[in-house]
Amino acid sequence: MISASKRFLTVLSLTVMTSLVICQGMTLALNKGFVKKYKDKVTITTSLKVDKHHLTPNGIDADGDIHMAGRDSVVLLPMVAEIVNGRNEKDTMQFLIQTSAGQEVDVTGVWRLWFEHPSADGTSQTQGVVVQTPSDTDPKHVFEIHPITKFGSFNCLDSLLPIVDNQAHPTQEFRGTPATTAFPSYDSHDVTVSRSNTAIMLDTKKAVFNYTDFFIKLAGKPKDVGDGFIVFANISATKNFAEPLLVDGTRRMIFAKDSAPANAVKNLVKGAKLHVLGVPRVNLNAVFAVASNLAIGEPFPEPLPYEMIIVAVLK
Repeated sequence: MISASKRFLTVLSLTVMTSLVICQGMTLALNKGFVKKYKDKVTITTSLKVDKHHLTPNGIDADGDIHMAGRDSVVLLPMVAEIVNGRNEKDTMQFLIQTSAGQEVDVTGVWRLWFEHPSADGTSQTQGVVVQTPSDTDPKHVFEIHPITKFGSFNCLDSLLPIVDNQAHPTQEFRGTPATTAFPSYDSHDVTVSRSNTAIMLDTKKAVFNYTDFFIKLAGKPKDVGDGFIVFANISATKNFAEPLLVDGTRRMIFAKDSAPANAVKNLVKGAKLHVLGVPRVNLNAVFAVASNLAIGEPFPEPLPYEMIIVAVLK
């Protein structure tokens, strides 16, 4: 008898092959149950086999992150996990350095699906296929836990602050790509969504731009989703929200529970403004809604739906 997991992967493989014929780009196949479970959640928890990791944080001119690559039994995709503000997480960094290759560490953090590091040849990724042991800290991947909020017994929520190197003269702060460059790129990125009985496929090309700083104006009250807050907001490059805004309409903003950004937003009301640093991720709520209205195998091209993970509130 063929197991349910093998049937899932067989159907997935056939659908991915069809999707690759329809579209030009990388195809990611996700378990529909996984999408449904996490589409309105801020974080994910897993046991990560840490195969490769940084020995020092990235420099402030890059992003200040600590990277690690590994394998797990929840996400089941090539994966990188990142701690922001690595210079502030010295105890966590010391523990990471002492881990042995393949050691399992319990990790919680904001899940992040973004097509920044796909394979150059467009190789597809299918959730549930055996993940090869990564040979470096940046394997070809589209799934991240970024930022990490807990690593082993170490609470990393205090890393969700402006990324600053106080040792530099003068003090340096990382702000990423200007909002006037980043958001037009996010908004012009296309994807084709399709589905099978058990999976949702996303076919798209490489995405660019990671961190960006911008201003948000809340379109309503933040919603408590248990592990954080989600709120719709308008986006601008300036605090006075002069027209035209960077984004036509509103986008979801994602805040990890008990972080400084979450504490800053949770009691705000419609119209309140914040200056923030964030990174984009695919909006799986919107993807699930589109896929639910498609016939099996029907391709649906659209702008890639995205939302912003708020990493820090800026001055």
